[in-house]
Amino acid sequence: MKNRYLVSFITALLFVSLITVVQADDRTQEKAAQHAAETWMPLFDSGKYAESWEELAQYTKAHLDKRTWEVYLIAVRQPLGELKTRKLKRAQFIKSLKGVPDQSGAILEYESSFENKKSVIETFAMMLEKDGTWRVANYIPKDGPRE
Repeated sequence: MKNRYLVSFITALLFVSLITVVQADDRTQEKAAQHAAETWMPLFDSGKYAESWEELAQYTKAHLDKRTWEVYLIAVRQPLGELKTRKLKRAQFIKSLKGVPDQSGAILEYESSFENKKSVIETFAMMLEKDGTWRVANYIPKDGPRE
């Protein structure tokens, strides 16, 4: 009887340890994705849209030419004006991206404030390249909560 309880206890302990390790690894991936995004952000915040395209995920560059990317950012980012504040509100590591087999990613959401728009939720879709490098795959701004 004691052995049965001991085995159950050890099994539960191992299960909890495994969950903790997986969660810690996910947090490590989220932090790496965040670092890559925040390294990339100054390019597009300063209007260097062509340069920002050069640093995008290979998947995005294969499906979206440089000129289309520039036109997109001119339409969605440029009108916001100068960045005032940007704070990470949510990060989620995704082991397998829908529609992109064998590809990991992350979604980063920032609450931001700009010269021309006080409250914006910026979403950065990140992809983990085959070489282990995190890169921005997409950027979507939307109106933030009303103040």
